[in-house]
Amino acid sequence: MTSPNRLSRFPSGTRAIFDSNIFVYWVTDHPRFADDCETAIRRVEDGEIQGVIPAVVLNELLHRLIIAEAVEKEFVSSPQEAVTQIKHNPDIISQLHVAWELHQDLLKMPFELVDEAKGLTDLTYYFSKGLKLMAKDSAITAFAHAHNIEHIFSNDRDFERIPWLTCWRP
Repeated sequence: MTSPNRLSRFPSGTRAIFDSNIFVYWVTDHPRFADDCETAIRRVEDGEIQGVIPAVVLNELLHRLIIAEAVEKEFVSSPQEAVTQIKHNPDIISQLHVAWELHQDLLKMPFELVDEAKGLTDLTYYFSKGLKLMAKDSAITAFAHAHNIEHIFSNDRDFERIPWLTCWRP
């Protein structure tokens, strides 16, 4: 089932989880999705919508931005080889800045940044098996369920399989 829900149509005054791909598209100036993602982030800044970022999203965001910047600066040969190359040369990380600058920016914005909560691990495993989700998506689903959040901004179609979670895409 394909979602007709677009970020640009998200109703004002509503609360939603922001997945990492929304920030990655924004920061990397993705040719197709950056504008929609920037508009969604600005709506949070303007207080029009409530943006929530679970710790699992921040962790993945850090990982993805380290890889993206390392590739862009040609410290590594490709995203596929990045983790191996950075593990062999961890000094690469000290030469990067995008992920840390974004984190500082997010701390200044009115996003609700939420750490892991006790009890979510069991729910994560439950949703992974029951809804056939990979670990990160299952953890986000568990977080949404535990916090009664019914909306997610993501370009990940796997969230469209969650019957009680509406996925809004760029």
